Amino acid sequence: MERARSKIEYSSLATAFCPPEFTVGELRRVYEAVWGVVLDPRNFHRKVTGTPGFLVPTGGTTTRQGGRPAQLFRAGGATLLNPPMLRPEV
Repeated sequence: MERARSKIEYSSLATAFCPPEFTVGELRRVYEAVWGVVLDPRNFHRKVTGTPGFLVPTGGTTTRQGGRPAQLFRAGGATLLNPPMLRPEV
């Protein structure tokens, strides 16, 4: 488990636990489950959408989580995250 916690900091491994098209919120929940922490949604969204090649917008939206429509993404071609998404200290 510790290897997975470390690996999602610098790789695109977390996207493998999401459906082919997913929301940033669904991806955030993968990180939260693996790290065992609650992440700030705004900062997380900024980091993952600002990393070139990490996520690619599909142009679609979904309301499967309820609430207002959320933009759908798919995993991009990036295999390494630079800068890495460091896990918060607990």
